[in-house]
Amino acid sequence: MQRQAGQHKVAPLRQWATVQRGFTTGANAFFYLDEATVNTWQIEPEYRRPLLKSLRNVDSLRPTPEVCAQQVLTIPPTAQLQGTAAAEYVAWGQSEGYAQRRTCRQRQPWYVLPLQQPGALLLPKGIWGRHLAPQPQQPVLVDQQLYRLLLQPGVNPAAAGALLNSAWLALQLELQGRVNFGEGVLWMASYEIENLLLPDPRYLAPEQTEQLASAFETVAAHPIDPDLETELTRPDRQALDAIVFDLLGLSATEGVVVIDTLLERVRARMEQARSVRGRVEIGD
Repeated sequence: MQRQAGQHKVAPLRQWATVQRGFTTGANAFFYLDEATVNTWQIEPEYRRPLLKSLRNVDSLRPTPEVCAQQVLTIPPTAQLQGTAAAEYVAWGQSEGYAQRRTCRQRQPWYVLPLQQPGALLLPKGIWGRHLAPQPQQPVLVDQQLYRLLLQPGVNPAAAGALLNSAWLALQLELQGRVNFGEGVLWMASYEIENLLLPDPRYLAPEQTEQLASAFETVAAHPIDPDLETELTRPDRQALDAIVFDLLGLSATEGVVVIDTLLERVRARMEQARSVRGRVEIGD
């Protein structure tokens, strides 16, 4: 099929980004630290980092560590813990049996979590009413309820952010995700994320990359509206989508169809969930 004017190479996300799931600790009660636990044990700052468990409280495409309600225990495998508060905490965790949990005992040492590389964009494993793929301003570590998208060398992070926050990407998520038991949450497996189709940023002209990057930065400068329809009608969001639609070779009319279909899918999913919950309450 011959490409339309403005259309560019479309490729699965896996060709220009690696999708990684966040921590599966095997013992969240031990590894995930709230303020009370940190204060009680006085765990040293070098052994803990901000943790993002979900995007529920994230209202920006450039969130800061302040949105993290918890921290995660991060001990390097070569750390010398003797005489530290972290060592006392690890000893307590071992006495509580955490070291013998299936996931924990597969690690050596059991209290050392895998490394998470910085600089990732994020996508949620479960989606409710909002579609967003933030890029934290500073490194944060994430739970397995979030996917980390690590970009291939040469891919502009802000341009990738524009593609991943487009209505085109959101519609693909709505079409490919699964809703279990009518609960309304849209679930995405990692292989489904990897197969999402987008303009390949490695093949864009410099001015196209700059357009996308500028559009992302403009959108990221404002809080995200909790209502998807209101968010998508903002001028800066419309400008971002227009750039992506042009790269896909979609006309303005076809772009409107994409957005309308996206909103219809989200509304139907949420209405079905409310209907199921209403029937359950009546049955109770």
